Amino acid sequence: MKNTYCLIATLGIFTLTSVAAFGLETEKAAKDVPATPSDEVPQVTGTKVPADSAAAILGTWTNKGYNGQGRSGRVVYAKASDGKLRYVATDMADGSGKMYSGTVVFHKQWTDPNGRRHAISTVTLDEGFAWKTLSRISQDGKTLEVQSGVAEIDPKGPRYSIYYKSISQAN
Repeated sequence: MKNTYCLIATLGIFTLTSVAAFGLETEKAAKDVPATPSDEVPQVTGTKVPADSAAAILGTWTNKGYNGQGRSGRVVYAKASDGKLRYVATDMADGSGKMYSGTVVFHKQWTDPNGRRHAISTVTLDEGFAWKTLSRISQDGKTLEVQSGVAEIDPKGPRYSIYYKSISQAN
């Protein structure tokens, strides 16, 4: 089971289907994986979802090319009624296959000169496994790139994944 979580961590995969079905244990994980402060990037801490970070990432993200390839094909983020960001990842883009659920806590967020939104967050599976990830959303809000263990997104680097927002949800 730990290997499965490592696979998910190294690929930076997350998804959400039903917010009401999940509990929360983010505060412990956020303490275990502290953010690195920076004067150049606004600092966002805590377990509540900052409106500006969550607005860009909320929704269903998929990549059918990942179906059966050892990484999640579907990623859905949703804001729970308590204000926390929940996710569930599934193996297949249609939502089938093994499901991984947890929470996301944003630590830093910024917009680059090209208008892309970046965020550093801690992802915590409900079972307690946690890791930091870097995400980048395109200016048009239709493409999500995620990578863990890096300071800058590198599409050719390890643990890189790319997802596309459902057309009905795209801005």
